[in-house]
Amino acid sequence: MAKKKPKPKRSALAAAASRKLATIGGPKMSPEEVAHVLWHAEQRGEVERVPLEDGSWAWVVPGQGTPQMLKPTPAMLEALERFEHEDHGDH
Repeated sequence: MAKKKPKPKRSALAAAASRKLATIGGPKMSPEEVAHVLWHAEQRGEVERVPLEDGSWAWVVPGQGTPQMLKPTPAMLEALERFEHEDHGDH
C-alpha cells in the first residue's frame, strides 16, 4: 500500500482567507461585499486578476481542486472603482 504525501500546512492567515473566500457567491453577500473581500484578497496576493479573451478580466480564486474564475459584475466594478478612488486601505 502506497503512502500518501502529506499536504503542506497552510498558515492560519491562508486558512482564514480560504474560509472567507469560500463564502463568496452565497446569498448573504452583496456584490459590493464580494468585491470588498476580493479587493483585500488581491492586495494580500491571495487572488489575482487575469485578462479574458473578450478584453475584460476575472479574478482567479483558489478553490477545492482547481482554481475558479470570477468575472466581476457591473455592481462589483462600481464598488471597486470607489475603493480605488477613496484610498480604501487595509482593515
